[in-house]
Amino acid sequence: MNNIQHINVLVIGAGPAGSVLSYLLHRSGTDCLLVDRATFPREKICGGGLTPKAWRLLDQLMPGIKYDYVPVRNMRIQLEDGPMCQFQSQLEIRMTNRKDFDYALLQHYLHAGGRFQKEAFRQYEQLPDGRILVTMESGLQLTCNYLVGADGAVSRVRHQMLGKAKDQMLFMEQYVEKSGPDEVFVHFSRKYAPGCFYKFSSIGRDIYGFRGPETNRQTFSQVLRDFNIPETRFVGALIPLNTVHSTIDNIILIGDAGGFPNKVTGEGLYDAFKTAYNAQCAILQHKPFDQTNRQVFRKMKREEKLFKFLFSPMGFRLLDFAMRHPRFTKWILDAKMKRETFTLSRLF
Repeated sequence: MNNIQHINVLVIGAGPAGSVLSYLLHRSGTDCLLVDRATFPREKICGGGLTPKAWRLLDQLMPGIKYDYVPVRNMRIQLEDGPMCQFQSQLEIRMTNRKDFDYALLQHYLHAGGRFQKEAFRQYEQLPDGRILVTMESGLQLTCNYLVGADGAVSRVRHQMLGKAKDQMLFMEQYVEKSGPDEVFVHFSRKYAPGCFYKFSSIGRDIYGFRGPETNRQTFSQVLRDFNIPETRFVGALIPLNTVHSTIDNIILIGDAGGFPNKVTGEGLYDAFKTAYNAQCAILQHKPFDQTNRQVFRKMKREEKLFKFLFSPMGFRLLDFAMRHPRFTKWILDAKMKRETFTLSRLF
């Protein structure tokens, strides 16, 4: 045990949550090591949209971060074959390519002097002195005061602690060469509730996606045919919908690993950044993550209730009303985007 390297904070997973947390810890002078099994840049199944609250928060957490994106303000929303609700949002949604975006975050951390190592997590063990012994697939062993699982929807850290995710939704996407104006299009239907079909304009391509309770290749193919969209190659990813609490004080789960995607929209980047920041607060202030992340846990519960209501008969009636009043819908969206800010504590 004396020859095993000790790290104050070991972060598993170099996606947005892991890279942002590692950058914040390194900037605060905290001994930190970030590991990931992948070679970056690596492919990532995701629409890659940064909502205004997400890119504004990222600008605060990683000052000077540079990444390519397509600014999108054109919004189209439709329920069944009803009227199209179309408007321009006041603030842009930044559509990125996740392969390049995640690499940009990791590079920003590395350029600041952070440490990264290509390793695949195997298991952890609690030691009598309170430290965590972590074993990698290569056989490498490390001890740490804090272990952070930021290893995504299929988190091995979460799986060892809590087992397989109980509630998941399958997202399927296909990518085609960009054509037409840059836009976000979302279609709701009782046929595939609770879920939706969507189109995002991105860098050099259009992303068509689908999520629903019975998402599979056949249902996605049928939806594409309904919209006269040629079928290409599908990709898919399971997103955990149940938010979990760590059962061990010095093991923290953030981002998708903790089940923090938005329960209504599926957006994961904002809460990846936010839970990364809250994990940093827990570590630097020596407080439980449940305490520093309390607001996010509460928000997840509200989103679960809103998700159930949105796809209820009353929810569809309100959605139908919103589709027929685009000015009202635009006002609601713009007001929400402008209101959603995040004040950072002065920790460093």
